[in-house]
Amino acid sequence: MPENSNPDVIYLESDSEITEAIDKLKASDSSEVRIAVPARSTMLQSAINLKLLKKAATSTHKKLVVVSGDKATVSMAAGLGILIAKNVKAEPSVPVASSLSGSMPVDNKSEPVVIDQSDFDDYSPSDAAEGSQKNSGSKNSGSFEKKHISLKDTNKKSKASKKDEVNKNKRNPNEPKVPNFMGLNKKIAIFLGILAGLILIALAYTFLPTAKVILNTKAQKTPVNVQFTLDAGTKKTDAEAAIVAADQITTTKDLSAQYSATGKKDVGTKASGTITISNCSNSDDFTIPAGTSLTASGQKFGLNASVAVPGAKFNNGVCSKAGTASGSITASANGDSYNISNGAFSIAGYDSKVTGSGSTTGGSSKVVTVVTQADIDKAKNDMIANATEGAKQELSKKGNDDQKVFAETFSTEVSNVNATAPEGSESSGGTISARVKYSELAAAKSDIDKVFETQLK
Repeated sequence: MPENSNPDVIYLESDSEITEAIDKLKASDSSEVRIAVPARSTMLQSAINLKLLKKAATSTHKKLVVVSGDKATVSMAAGLGILIAKNVKAEPSVPVASSLSGSMPVDNKSEPVVIDQSDFDDYSPSDAAEGSQKNSGSKNSGSFEKKHISLKDTNKKSKASKKDEVNKNKRNPNEPKVPNFMGLNKKIAIFLGILAGLILIALAYTFLPTAKVILNTKAQKTPVNVQFTLDAGTKKTDAEAAIVAADQITTTKDLSAQYSATGKKDVGTKASGTITISNCSNSDDFTIPAGTSLTASGQKFGLNASVAVPGAKFNNGVCSKAGTASGSITASANGDSYNISNGAFSIAGYDSKVTGSGSTTGGSSKVVTVVTQADIDKAKNDMIANATEGAKQELSKKGNDDQKVFAETFSTEVSNVNATAPEGSESSGGTISARVKYSELAAAKSDIDKVFETQLK
């Protein structure tokens, strides 16, 4: 490739990402590109990043020169065949790996790069802390110490310990056997205790006097728990199965009640308009999808339809002509606060070099009172509850003299519910009406007695 007397120099920030460096390299119009990074940057201390830069330069037919004096960067560049310059005006050359102090072998294979600790002797802890905050992928450690642990010796010691324990538990067959007198004494003591107890029982039956005692106790009531099932679907009681035939006693009431609306709703209009989207970030065309959020003056808008944005023109890494396109937007809510004149819009998901500009109109606010479902439900429940006590008293009087009415079976069935002002309607209130059937179960007292007698036998 011919030498370029006027190479393009790309200056990167200490927190720049590798993707930014590659984009700027590809966007450069010069045949020779020199990439300069601050001394504290860790981006070019990665062999993978250097390989990506080299691949991008090769694919765009550009001569790549890395401006750096960092030992790790220079050492890895030597293994990858990348040109190094001490400053932006110095003559570039490929460093020799063997001549670098503390260099590490690097080749074109995808293998991990090992960096010797001496390469970082001049790297202060404060620099490491700053670098780690800006580049989450870099890791700096202190000194490293290799230690060899022989598993073979450990296994030998473990086997020897187990062998000693087994030998310790083995009894020498030549040693004399000693009788266990403690076990024999225990058995004798147990036998004598049982014998003494039997003798005492025999003496008590033979010699001790006997008497007959009659105790009279006072009668006491004891609660009895009897369970049975009331069944309105059967006509005959089954005492053995604890199923009692029951009658359903009912009373029906037509109820109505007033309710007030408590909801609020903005029935105004949303502001809308057309803006111009400007791209000074990317040389490639791209499309912003519909629904993308835009913000201006603290108010949020949505893109009505997708917009195709052309790429920008760059000269020596500087945007010389932005790619522009127009798109329509609508406010996220009602209100005149969304009416914006000549506003600057930021676009979610894109950097500060992709922006929008324009005006929106037609936003207005109008808050009205509306009926909520909670308003209707509260009125219905209160209406039914207010009539419940009177319905229970009426049901208790409907049972025959030979029947027992069970208040525990009280139930309600609501039908024909109608609200004059439905949910969401603009109104101050309305009237709710419903038909409510109250019911309880009653059973013959004689049938209940049969179940009690059966379960208490």
